[in-house]
Amino acid sequence: MPKFDKPKLNKSQLNKSQFDDPPNQTKSCSSEAELPAIWLDETIVAGRRPKPLDDFERLLMEVPELSEGFDPEIFAHLQKNTSFNAKQFENKIRQILGSKNIDTSIKNSIKYLEYLNQNIQFPCHVTGIEDFEWEEEYTIYSGSKKEYAKLKKTKPSHTDTFKINRFEELVIEEYGIFVELTRLSDRRKFILPLVDLESVDVVSRNQELLDDYCVWFVNY
Repeated sequence: MPKFDKPKLNKSQLNKSQFDDPPNQTKSCSSEAELPAIWLDETIVAGRRPKPLDDFERLLMEVPELSEGFDPEIFAHLQKNTSFNAKQFENKIRQILGSKNIDTSIKNSIKYLEYLNQNIQFPCHVTGIEDFEWEEEYTIYSGSKKEYAKLKKTKPSHTDTFKINRFEELVIEEYGIFVELTRLSDRRKFILPLVDLESVDVVSRNQELLDDYCVWFVNY
Protein backbone atom coordinates (compact mmCIF):
# COMPACT_ATOMS: atom_id res chain seq x y z
CA MET A 1 0.00 0.00 0.00
CA PRO A 2 1.51 3.37 -1.00
CA LYS A 3 2.57 5.81 1.68
CA PHE A 4 1.21 9.34 1.69
CA ASP A 5 3.08 12.18 3.30
CA LYS A 6 1.26 14.88 5.17
CA PRO A 7 0.05 17.41 2.57
CA LYS A 8 2.27 20.43 2.16
CA LEU A 9 -0.71 22.71 1.71
CA ASN A 10 -3.81 23.25 3.76
CA LYS A 11 -6.57 25.84 3.93
CA SER A 12 -4.62 28.28 6.08
CA GLN A 13 -1.56 28.09 3.83
CA LEU A 14 -3.35 28.82 0.57
CA ASN A 15 -2.08 31.97 -1.08
CA LYS A 16 -4.72 33.63 -3.20
CA SER A 17 -2.13 34.87 -5.66
CA GLN A 18 -1.26 31.27 -6.53
CA PHE A 19 -4.65 30.86 -8.15
CA ASP A 20 -4.58 33.91 -10.45
CA ASP A 21 -5.49 33.42 -14.10
CA PRO A 22 -2.63 33.33 -16.61
CA PRO A 23 -1.54 36.57 -18.30
CA ASN A 24 -3.78 37.89 -21.08
CA GLN A 25 -6.61 35.51 -20.17
CA THR A 26 -10.10 36.90 -19.58
CA LYS A 27 -10.75 36.51 -15.88
CA SER A 28 -14.00 34.70 -15.10
CA CYS A 29 -15.77 36.08 -12.06
CA SER A 30 -18.42 34.45 -9.95
CA SER A 31 -18.17 33.82 -6.20
CA GLU A 32 -15.50 34.03 -3.54
CA ALA A 33 -15.64 30.24 -3.30
CA GLU A 34 -14.16 29.98 -6.81
CA LEU A 35 -10.92 28.15 -7.32
CA PRO A 36 -9.52 29.78 -10.50
CA ALA A 37 -7.16 27.91 -12.76
CA ILE A 38 -3.55 27.24 -11.73
CA TRP A 39 -1.31 27.16 -14.78
CA LEU A 40 1.66 24.85 -14.37
CA ASP A 41 3.27 24.42 -17.77
CA GLU A 42 0.46 22.58 -19.61
CA THR A 43 -1.36 21.57 -16.42
CA ILE A 44 -4.33 23.43 -14.98
CA VAL A 45 -5.98 23.20 -11.59
CA ALA A 46 -9.58 24.37 -11.38
CA GLY A 47 -12.87 23.42 -9.88
CA ARG A 48 -15.28 23.60 -6.98
CA ARG A 49 -17.38 21.56 -4.60
CA PRO A 50 -20.75 20.72 -6.17
CA LYS A 51 -24.05 20.26 -4.42
CA PRO A 52 -25.04 16.59 -4.56
CA LEU A 53 -28.38 15.47 -5.92
CA ASP A 54 -30.32 12.52 -4.64
CA ASP A 55 -31.22 9.73 -7.06
CA PHE A 56 -34.72 11.06 -7.67
CA GLU A 57 -33.55 14.60 -8.51
CA ARG A 58 -30.80 13.25 -10.76
CA LEU A 59 -33.30 11.07 -12.63
CA LEU A 60 -35.69 13.96 -13.28
CA MET A 61 -32.82 16.18 -14.42
CA GLU A 62 -31.52 13.60 -16.88
CA VAL A 63 -34.94 12.49 -18.17
CA PRO A 64 -37.35 15.44 -17.68
CA GLU A 65 -40.01 13.69 -19.80
CA LEU A 66 -40.68 11.37 -16.86
CA SER A 67 -42.36 14.21 -14.98
CA GLU A 68 -45.01 14.71 -17.70
CA GLY A 69 -48.40 13.03 -17.39
CA PHE A 70 -47.80 11.13 -14.15
CA ASP A 71 -49.62 11.25 -10.85
CA PRO A 72 -47.49 13.26 -8.34
CA GLU A 73 -48.22 10.64 -5.69
CA ILE A 74 -46.30 8.12 -7.76
CA PHE A 75 -43.24 10.36 -7.68
CA ALA A 76 -43.66 10.94 -3.94
CA HIS A 77 -43.59 7.18 -3.42
CA LEU A 78 -40.50 6.84 -5.63
CA GLN A 79 -38.70 9.62 -3.81
CA LYS A 80 -39.52 8.03 -0.47
CA ASN A 81 -38.09 4.70 -1.60
CA THR A 82 -34.88 6.30 -2.90
CA SER A 83 -34.28 8.51 0.13
CA PHE A 84 -30.75 8.75 1.46
CA ASN A 85 -29.98 6.47 4.41
CA ALA A 86 -27.59 8.64 6.39
CA LYS A 87 -26.94 6.08 9.14
CA GLN A 88 -26.02 3.36 6.66
CA PHE A 89 -23.83 5.75 4.69
CA GLU A 90 -22.01 6.99 7.79
CA ASN A 91 -21.28 3.42 8.90
CA LYS A 92 -19.80 2.79 5.46
CA ILE A 93 -17.56 5.86 5.74
CA ARG A 94 -16.43 4.83 9.25
CA GLN A 95 -15.27 1.52 7.82
CA ILE A 96 -13.38 3.30 5.03
CA LEU A 97 -11.67 5.71 7.43
CA GLY A 98 -11.26 3.22 10.29
CA SER A 99 -12.53 5.87 12.67
CA LYS A 100 -15.70 7.01 14.39
CA ASN A 101 -14.81 10.56 13.41
CA ILE A 102 -15.85 11.06 9.77
CA ASP A 103 -15.43 14.81 9.35
CA THR A 104 -13.57 16.01 6.25
CA SER A 105 -10.30 16.83 7.95
CA ILE A 106 -6.92 16.66 6.27
CA LYS A 107 -6.20 13.43 8.18
CA ASN A 108 -9.40 11.76 7.01
CA SER A 109 -8.95 12.98 3.45
CA ILE A 110 -5.53 11.31 3.35
CA LYS A 111 -7.12 8.06 4.59
CA TYR A 112 -9.78 8.37 1.90
CA LEU A 113 -7.06 8.96 -0.67
CA GLU A 114 -5.38 5.72 0.33
CA TYR A 115 -8.70 3.88 0.06
CA LEU A 116 -9.44 5.24 -3.41
CA ASN A 117 -5.93 4.46 -4.63
CA GLN A 118 -6.48 0.84 -3.65
CA ASN A 119 -10.00 0.48 -5.05
CA ILE A 120 -10.43 2.62 -8.18
CA GLN A 121 -10.32 0.48 -11.30
CA PHE A 122 -8.25 1.80 -14.19
CA PRO A 123 -8.86 2.95 -16.80
CA CYS A 124 -11.28 5.33 -15.14
CA HIS A 125 -13.04 7.79 -17.45
CA VAL A 126 -14.80 10.76 -15.88
CA THR A 127 -16.63 13.95 -16.74
CA GLY A 128 -17.81 17.01 -14.80
CA ILE A 129 -20.77 16.69 -12.45
CA GLU A 130 -21.91 20.21 -13.40
CA ASP A 131 -20.47 23.43 -14.80
CA PHE A 132 -16.97 24.17 -13.54
CA GLU A 133 -16.78 27.47 -11.69
CA TRP A 134 -15.04 29.37 -14.49
CA GLU A 135 -17.77 28.32 -16.96
CA GLU A 136 -20.68 29.92 -15.10
CA GLU A 137 -19.96 33.34 -16.57
CA TYR A 138 -20.74 31.82 -19.96
CA THR A 139 -23.28 29.08 -19.18
CA ILE A 140 -25.42 30.98 -16.67
CA TYR A 141 -24.65 34.65 -17.19
CA SER A 142 -24.13 36.73 -20.32
CA GLY A 143 -20.56 35.83 -21.23
CA SER A 144 -19.64 35.69 -24.89
CA LYS A 145 -20.26 32.29 -26.50
CA LYS A 146 -17.36 32.92 -28.85
CA GLU A 147 -15.01 33.64 -25.95
CA TYR A 148 -16.33 30.59 -24.09
CA ALA A 149 -15.60 28.32 -27.05
CA LYS A 150 -12.08 29.73 -27.26
CA LEU A 151 -11.35 29.26 -23.55
CA LYS A 152 -12.62 25.66 -23.61
CA LYS A 153 -9.68 24.80 -25.85
CA THR A 154 -7.22 25.46 -23.02
CA LYS A 155 -9.39 25.08 -19.91
CA PRO A 156 -11.21 21.97 -18.67
CA SER A 157 -14.96 21.91 -19.27
CA HIS A 158 -17.64 19.89 -17.49
CA THR A 159 -18.66 18.56 -20.92
CA ASP A 160 -15.23 17.03 -21.56
CA THR A 161 -14.35 13.40 -21.01
CA PHE A 162 -11.14 12.73 -19.10
CA LYS A 163 -9.04 9.74 -18.15
CA ILE A 164 -7.70 9.73 -14.60
CA ASN A 165 -3.94 9.21 -14.74
CA ARG A 166 -3.22 9.22 -11.03
CA PHE A 167 -4.18 10.63 -7.67
CA GLU A 168 -2.07 13.58 -6.55
CA GLU A 169 -0.32 13.19 -3.22
CA LEU A 170 -1.84 16.51 -2.28
CA VAL A 171 -4.86 17.29 -0.14
CA ILE A 172 -6.20 20.79 0.44
CA GLU A 173 -8.68 21.07 3.28
CA GLU A 174 -11.15 23.24 1.35
CA TYR A 175 -11.02 21.24 -1.88
CA GLY A 176 -10.07 17.73 -0.87
CA ILE A 177 -8.34 15.19 -3.10
CA PHE A 178 -6.93 16.13 -6.51
CA VAL A 179 -6.36 13.98 -9.58
CA GLU A 180 -4.27 14.38 -12.71
CA LEU A 181 -6.31 13.77 -15.84
CA THR A 182 -5.87 13.64 -19.58
CA ARG A 183 -8.63 15.09 -21.77
CA LEU A 184 -9.43 12.47 -24.37
CA SER A 185 -10.15 14.93 -27.17
CA ASP A 186 -6.71 16.58 -27.29
CA ARG A 187 -4.53 14.77 -24.70
CA ARG A 188 -4.17 17.99 -22.69
CA LYS A 189 -3.48 17.39 -19.00
CA PHE A 190 -5.21 19.00 -16.05
CA ILE A 191 -5.34 18.70 -12.29
CA LEU A 192 -8.85 18.90 -10.84
CA PRO A 193 -10.55 18.30 -7.49
CA LEU A 194 -12.00 14.80 -7.45
CA VAL A 195 -15.23 16.13 -5.92
CA ASP A 196 -16.08 17.83 -9.25
CA LEU A 197 -16.04 14.57 -11.20
CA GLU A 198 -18.20 11.52 -11.84
CA SER A 199 -17.64 8.32 -13.75
CA VAL A 200 -18.74 8.19 -17.37
CA ASP A 201 -19.94 4.66 -16.72
CA VAL A 202 -22.82 5.40 -14.36
CA VAL A 203 -23.32 1.73 -13.48
CA SER A 204 -19.89 0.77 -12.23
CA ARG A 205 -17.81 0.30 -9.12
CA ASN A 206 -15.92 3.50 -9.97
CA GLN A 207 -19.13 5.52 -10.04
CA GLU A 208 -20.09 4.22 -6.59
CA LEU A 209 -16.66 5.11 -5.22
CA LEU A 210 -16.68 8.63 -6.67
CA ASP A 211 -20.27 9.29 -5.65
CA ASP A 212 -19.64 8.16 -2.06
CA TYR A 213 -16.59 10.40 -1.86
CA CYS A 214 -18.53 13.40 -3.21
CA VAL A 215 -21.40 12.93 -0.75
CA TRP A 216 -18.95 12.58 2.14
CA PHE A 217 -16.80 15.56 1.22
CA VAL A 218 -19.67 17.95 0.52
CA ASN A 219 -21.78 17.05 3.56
CA TYR A 220 -19.40 16.15 6.35
